[in-house]
Amino acid sequence: MFGRGNRDNPLWKLEYIDTVYKIYDWDKNLTGYFFPNYDINIDDYKDESQDAHEVEDNIIEQMNKEKQSVKGGNVMLPMVKLQLLDNEEGIDLDYVINSLDQNAQRTRKWKQWIHDNHLEFKIFGSSIYTAREDRNMLSIVLGLGYNIILGEKEIGLSLRPLLDKLHQDDLI
Repeated sequence: MFGRGNRDNPLWKLEYIDTVYKIYDWDKNLTGYFFPNYDINIDDYKDESQDAHEVEDNIIEQMNKEKQSVKGGNVMLPMVKLQLLDNEEGIDLDYVINSLDQNAQRTRKWKQWIHDNHLEFKIFGSSIYTAREDRNMLSIVLGLGYNIILGEKEIGLSLRPLLDKLHQDDLI
């Protein structure tokens, strides 16, 4: 009721952890990550006695507390699940062919979706990575080129049209 758990009108929740925002769906499943483009020059903030990494972390924490605006960022989402790697037993050839065909089809769907929607969502690029936690999962990273205000609710509102469209088009 009132939109909670309604897959036709999903509510996305973000959680800020260590400079990154985790994206959860309405069922509290981890859906992806958002990496803001903090674009800071730590040389402007540190002196010789300070550790550069600590200075950068402090600046980023302050930027998030103050809900500053950043120029875009990257959203990482699952793209395809291969189900082919790290099997100790042999895999049936027909299963492999079917899995590769389905994943190639889904990859082409992502490519077409980016082509059709890059202007609307200001997507300036994409890259594919193997997920750290699951070698069978390929993740896609979409570079977003618009100003985003930091904060869980603020980024959630900013990403919602993109996430809703991807969900509507059965990509997430």
